[in-house]
Amino acid sequence: MIGIHWFRFGLRMHDNPALLSAVNKCTSLLNVYILNPDVELNQDRVSDNRLWFLLDTLRCLDVKLREKGSQLHVCVGQPDHVITQLVKSTKATLLTYERQTEPHNVVRDEKVSSGMKEMGVQVDAVLGHTLFDPDKLLKLNGGSPSLAMKGFQTLVAKAGAPPKPQDAPADKLPPPPQLTLENSDELKLFKEVPELSDFKEHGYDIVNKTTSFKAGEDQAIETMEAFLAQKKRVATFEKPQTSPTSLEPDTTALSPYMSNGSLSCRLFYWGLMEAYKGRSHSQPPVSLEGQLLWREMAHLIGYSTPNFGRMEGNPVCRQIPWRTADDKDAKQMLDKWENGQIGFPAIDAVMNQLRTEGWMHHLARHLTACFLTRGDLWITWEAGRDVFEKYLLDADWHINNFSWHWLSCSAFFHQYFRCYSPVVFFKKTDPTGAYIRKHLPVLHKMPAKYIYEPWECPVANQQTAGCVLGKDYPKPPFNHSTVSKENMNKMKAAFDASKKAAAAAKEQKAGEPKAKKAKKN
Repeated sequence: MIGIHWFRFGLRMHDNPALLSAVNKCTSLLNVYILNPDVELNQDRVSDNRLWFLLDTLRCLDVKLREKGSQLHVCVGQPDHVITQLVKSTKATLLTYERQTEPHNVVRDEKVSSGMKEMGVQVDAVLGHTLFDPDKLLKLNGGSPSLAMKGFQTLVAKAGAPPKPQDAPADKLPPPPQLTLENSDELKLFKEVPELSDFKEHGYDIVNKTTSFKAGEDQAIETMEAFLAQKKRVATFEKPQTSPTSLEPDTTALSPYMSNGSLSCRLFYWGLMEAYKGRSHSQPPVSLEGQLLWREMAHLIGYSTPNFGRMEGNPVCRQIPWRTADDKDAKQMLDKWENGQIGFPAIDAVMNQLRTEGWMHHLARHLTACFLTRGDLWITWEAGRDVFEKYLLDADWHINNFSWHWLSCSAFFHQYFRCYSPVVFFKKTDPTGAYIRKHLPVLHKMPAKYIYEPWECPVANQQTAGCVLGKDYPKPPFNHSTVSKENMNKMKAAFDASKKAAAAAKEQKAGEPKAKKAKKN
C-alpha cells in the first residue's frame, strides 16, 4: 500500500501514533508537512521567530527521517489542494495524520477527509497531542466540559491513566514514492526543508531571527530529561512560586516543544510519574502534573465550546464592552503595548522579551495581559490573544484563548478587584530591575530607586542615566492607580449586567413550559 503521512503537531519520531499507523500499513510512504500561506506564512499571524522555530523543527525531523531511509517533503499551499495533488501523483490509497481539535482545523480536516473519501482513499486520523481523548472525556461528563480544575480532576480520575508513550518506528521506514509534481501558483514543493529567507516574498528573513531557543525533538528530550533529573526540584515544583523576572527560564521551558509536538505530552507525563516515585511531592493544580491537567482542561473547553475564540456567541465568556482596534486611541495604545513603548518599564520589558525571544514566564504573561484588558488599557482580550499567538513559540490556540479568558476575568476567574500593578509586581523578585535592564536597555543606567517608575526620577538624574523621558523613553499615558480603579468600576457594571442577563434568561426558560401548558389547555 502507498500512503501519505501528513505531519501536523506531532513533529517527532517518538510516540507518534499516526506515523506508526502509516508505517505498519504501507510499503511506500510519503512524509509531508504543509505550510498554509494564509496561516504559517502570514506575518500578521506568525512572527519570524515563530516561523524559524517551526522550520528548524522540521529540519531536525527531516534528519531523523533520512536516517531511517525516508525524508520530509515540505509543501506550500492550501492543505486540501496539496493533499489531493499528492494523492494523484503518488497513487496513494491511505492518508494518516494527527487529529487536531481547534475549530478551524476541525473544519479543514473535514474538508480534506471528505475529499479523500470521494477519491477512494482511506483516512486514518489519530489522536496524539493530548493525554486524554476529548470525546471520551465529554462522554464521561454528560457531553460538556468541566469549567473548574476540581471538577476536571474528578473527570480525569474516571478516565483512568493516560496511555503510555509508543516507541519510535523501527530502524527503516517505508521508502517514499516517486513524486512527479511541478510547482505552480497553488502548490510549491521544496526538495529540502526551506530556510526562513526562502520566504522573503512573504516578508520573512533570517536576519530577523532573534530567539535563542533551540528546536527539534532531540533538544526537547534533552531539556526534559535534564529537568526531570532534578528530583527535588521536580517534587517541590509549585507554579506560583517560580520567578517571572529570572534572567533564565526557571520553569521547565518545555512548552515550545510540546506545543509543536516535538515532545510528546505522554512522554513527559510518564517521565514525571517515574520522577515522583518514592518521594512526597506537590499536588495538582500547582504541581507539574497539575500543569499538564490545566493544558488538558483548556484543550477540552476549547474543543467543545462554541465560538471559544471570540467574545460574542461564546457561552462561557462574559460580555464586556471592551475597546477594540476600531477605536483610534485604543489602536495606538495596542501598538505601543505590543512594541514595548507604553511607558511602564515592567510591561515594556515583558513585551520586548516576547518579541525577541518568543517566550516569557507565565506570570509575566499574567501581568501584561491584565494591563491590556481590565487593568489599564480596557482593550479586548481578543486583540491581546492575537499578539501572543503571533510571537509565542509555544503558541497553542486552546491555552492562549483559555488564558486570555481567565486574565481578563471574562471567564473562569472572577476576582476582577485583584489587579496586577506594573510598578509593584516585579519588585518582589527583582528589586534592582535586572530583568528590565536586560529587556529594556534604554533604562540600563537608570538608578534602581526609579527603575520601575522612571517618571519619578529627577531630570538631572535622567540625563546622567542617558534616558530622558519623553525623548529617549515614553512617559506613561496615565496614572495606573487611577485608571485601574476606574476599570474596576467598569468591571463591576459588566458583572452586574451579566448577572441580570443570566437571571432574565433563567426566568424566561422557567416560564416556557408553563406557557406551552396554558396554550394546550
